[in-house]
Formats: sequence, C-alpha cells, structure tokens
Amino acid sequence: MRFIRPFFVTRNTIRIRIGNTARRSAHTSTPHILGPQKPIKAAYYRGGTSRGVIFQPKDLPLNRKKWPAIFRQIMGSPDPYGRQLDGMGAGISSLSKICLVERMKKKIQVGTDDVEHRVGIDYTFVGIGIDNDLVDVAGNCGNMSSAVGPYAYNAGLLAESAYRNKDGNVTVRIRNTNTLKYIDSTFPVVKGQAAVLGSYAIDGVAGTASKIKLDFREPYGSKTGKVLPTGRKIDTIAGYKVTCVDGANPCIFIRADDLGINGTILPADFNKLPNKLALLEGIRRTAAVAMGIAATEDEVPFAIPKIGIVSMSSTHTVLSGVTLKNSQTDLIVRFLSDTQPHRAIPLTAALTTAVAARIPGTLVEQLLAPDPVDESALTIGHASGRIQVNAIMEEKNPLIPVSASVYRTARRIFEGKTYWTDEKSESNPSEEPEINKSQLHSLGLAFVEESRGRDPSYLYDGLLDDDELPVRTVHVEPWKTPLPTGPADKTSKAPRTRSRTLPAHISPIGRRESRLLLRIRALEQAIETKERESPVLTKEAEVTPPQHIAEKIIRFQGEGVARVGVDHKLLRFGERQKVSGGLQKVLRFGGPSNAVGGLEKVLQVGERQRKKVFSNGDIQPRSPSSSNKDKIEEE
Repeated sequence: MRFIRPFFVTRNTIRIRIGNTARRSAHTSTPHILGPQKPIKAAYYRGGTSRGVIFQPKDLPLNRKKWPAIFRQIMGSPDPYGRQLDGMGAGISSLSKICLVERMKKKIQVGTDDVEHRVGIDYTFVGIGIDNDLVDVAGNCGNMSSAVGPYAYNAGLLAESAYRNKDGNVTVRIRNTNTLKYIDSTFPVVKGQAAVLGSYAIDGVAGTASKIKLDFREPYGSKTGKVLPTGRKIDTIAGYKVTCVDGANPCIFIRADDLGINGTILPADFNKLPNKLALLEGIRRTAAVAMGIAATEDEVPFAIPKIGIVSMSSTHTVLSGVTLKNSQTDLIVRFLSDTQPHRAIPLTAALTTAVAARIPGTLVEQLLAPDPVDESALTIGHASGRIQVNAIMEEKNPLIPVSASVYRTARRIFEGKTYWTDEKSESNPSEEPEINKSQLHSLGLAFVEESRGRDPSYLYDGLLDDDELPVRTVHVEPWKTPLPTGPADKTSKAPRTRSRTLPAHISPIGRRESRLLLRIRALEQAIETKERESPVLTKEAEVTPPQHIAEKIIRFQGEGVARVGVDHKLLRFGERQKVSGGLQKVLRFGGPSNAVGGLEKVLQVGERQRKKVFSNGDIQPRSPSSSNKDKIEEE
C-alpha cells in the first residue's frame, strides 16, 4: 500500500513516477531493487538556505531514463514517513534537491551586456518529492544557484579566460536550463579555490561565510514570458484578491488579512491549519491555469507557481527567537511549496517579491512600509529573519525588470561518491544508448527537454570546436634573466638562473605509468637581436587535468601550443633538448650534457651536481618520493 496524500494522487505534470514496482511494504521507504550498488561522483553543498547534491551529468549513466530513479534513491524518496532517512534528503523541500552542473558549449550573450563570454556553466535544478515519487524540473532554485559558481570554479570546469577577474573576485556566468535565464555569480577566491571564510551572515544559516553576489539577468517571464501573466495587477480567484507575477519564478501573492491569518505566523503553527493549507493549494492551482503554466489544475507542477502570504511590517519573533522590530523590514512574506511552509524564503520567490514591489498597484506594493529600511533594496521579513533584494527596472518601461541581485553564502560540505542500485534483472537488462561524442554536452538541458516531452537533438547544433577536455589556467611569471641563445663553453659566464621554478613535477599515475617520460623541445633558431633577449613565458599556461594529474602545456614566444599526451611537459628554451629515463631531466645551459641511471641529473654549472642542486640555490625542485624511485626505467 502506498502512503500518498489523496490531494496529489492525480498529478501528472513535469515529473516521472515509479512504475508498477512502486508497490511495496509500508515497512520500508525504498522499492525492491536488484543488483550491486554503483558509485557516482558527487558533491554536497549548502547554497543559501538550501542544501543539495551536485552531479556532473557526464558521471551519470548515459541512459537518462534512469536518472529519476537514481535521484530518488540518493535523496531517500519516496518516504511515507516524510524523513528521507534512507538518503541525503532531510524531510523538507529546501533540503531535497539535485543540481546538475556542466560546461556549456555554446557562445552566450545576454541582453545589453557588452562582455561576451565564450562559454559558461549549464545548471539544471531538479526538485525531489519527499513522500511521493515526483521529480520536478519546472523551475529554478535561487538558493542552490549560489552554490553553482563556487562548485564550477572548484571543479575546474572553465578556463580562467571565462571568468572576469577583479579585486580577487571571479564571476561565473550560469545558464539555468529550467528557465533559460542567466545568472552572474561573483565571489572571492583564495589559492585557486572559492573562498569560504568570511564575515557575511544570512538569516536562516548559523555563522558567517564569504559573500556571494548573484545577478539575475532579465529574470522576468521565466515560465510565461510576461511579468504579469494574466495581464492584470490584481485578480480575483475563489473570492480572494491575488497578484500573479512571473519574476525569477512565477509567484502568487495573497494578503494575510484576507485569509484571516497572522502574517507573522511560523511554520509549526501554519501546519496546524490544514484547511487553510488546502485552500491555498486550491488557489495556487487555479491561478496557475490562469497564468498559463498548466492547462488543467491536475497538471500544475508542485514547485511552481509558489504562493506567498504578504502583510505589512510589524514587530514579531522569528524562528531563532530574535525579535524583529517594525522598522527593520519593509513587508513580511510567508511562502509555501507543495503545501509546506518555508522556514526561510526561496530566493527566486524573494526576487519575484522585489519585482512585484516595484510595480505600482500590486498587493505587494500596497503593503510596503512608507519609510524603506534601505533606499537601494527591498528588505523582506521571513520566518527566519530578513533578506535584502534589489530589482532594477527599465527606464522606458518601468514594468520590465532588467536585473535583480541578492547576496548569499555557500559551503562545500563534502565531495566523494554516492551509491545507487540499478532496478533491473538479468532477464531484462537495461541497455545503454549509443551517444555521439558531441552529444555528451548540455545533458542537463536534454534531461529537462525530455521530461517535458520534447526532442533534445536541436541542442547539439552549432557547438564550439574547442577542446573537449575542461581546462584551467595557471599563471606563470616570465623569466627575469636572459638565457644563452647559442652554444657556450664550460667557462661561459652567461646568466643561468631564473626567478622561480617551473610548475611542480608530475608524479606517475599508478602502475600503468611506472615510467614518466619527459620530452623537451626547443626553438630551432636562436633569437637574433642586437641585444641578447631570453625567451619569455607568456603570462598564462593552459593546464588540462586528466583526472587528478595535470597535463601541462607551457607557451613560449607565441609559437603556439605543443602537446604530447598525458603527463608530458613541453618546455622550450634555446635548442632542442631530450629527456629520458624516468624522472631524469637534462637541462643544457652550456655544452652537451647527458644523464642516465636513476635520479642523477647533469647540469653544467661548473661541475656535476646530483638531484639538481644549483650552487647558487636559486632552483630547488622537489625530489620524487622514494616509492617512485624503483619505478624509474631507462628508455
């Protein structure tokens, strides 16, 4: 027997249900499954006041029909007890979320922005039902959007050229595939990783963290294409006045006084009013049809539109026990999703509230405090505290929002593997589809399109011809002293030192790479100028990481990039060089040199040196570990 609330039995919107295998004992929250557990690389992030599991779609099975069942297993849904104890969820909608993050392969340019980014990040949000089998891709999650930028940067999904760097901050351009809207995520970085420590606090999350700015570009009309989907600022539904606005996500606003509810009500008290919850759900479904989101009330998604109860600012106590004064908020809102009152506020709902507040005549605008807390932003009171959101409208058309911005925080909780079990038997094995290499991109968007009953093949037209592997860039300083441009005798006094070592040595990858082959290539012709000038490294050297080992390509003199397989370094400096024998390096700063036999390296700086120790101490490279010494072989 299945434990599903009767109100939702007829739902058949943008989601996928478990088939006949859904019949199971009431003593377990997971279906009967066969086969061994299979790992999937994953990360677990808090984004704003939400939390979710982040995947790269390339790590999921090629057969996207399996994805809904995998997502449900990982979240621990459906759970008739409402706890999601068998997965990563926590029994409430804000903690039952999946994010798919991947590198986008198409050129993008948004609105009037004069900065065109070659590539960005594709981000797909998937909401997972708790006591039901719903997998919803109807809308975006603004809070989890704050985790997407730091995750993409930490994972090295884009080259440095894709970021706009300024004052220690980077900006990641994100395309949300659910709404096809763009978000700019700006945050500080420290030592190649997104910063975590900081002094910024958001209500609903304990402690402080590094600030993340989210700019939602032209956020309106995410589902309906209009700011006011019904064409009116106020509608009447079931005898109640409502305002329907499609901002970052479609929302419905209704006055708390009209419902006979205290606008400062907390979630626990709200759950004691089942009749009011049922009334609000009925209003939400009817309004969704009027907004054009669904054809019938039975087809309305459970995640959108969201419904919010608005009231004037007043002194009240929030969940943390802190008392907010009347002068600390511009208005108070309580939002619901899937008949569950939010303990904070969905970020996209906060953005839509800010848009509604900028439109004269809406219910939200009518309830605003006469003296704003902050002239540059709207201060919204929610069950956990406050949030400030800024919406900028067009000058020529004040009903059209150009952008909406908000500050959030995020934190990486873990990276590792999650496990799922394939629901198949030996007599009916599932087959993996054949997919072309070009179709291994925009997988999240393809999943959204397929969930909506559309053919995703159009996504793979006009792809960029850049390298298939993700790239990251490291900065290498130029050599500060000239190198000899031609042969020199042993007494040559030409400078042979440089300001820093080249990128760190690359260690072998397991047994398959017991010998590390390094090939050094040089410019065939010396630089002939009046003054001897040394080859100078460009400021950026592209690094392509295959798994955990870096393949490093360093550019000299604008001659282009030379590339030889994994774990090879191509360094150009003076004349052709050759390195053989495991970790041995031969550097020629004078006459011919050769080194064989273990770790011995010959450098002509006066006498034979061992382990590359210069007499002047300028270069002290790291010696390989003793475990690698036995693996060195002569070529």
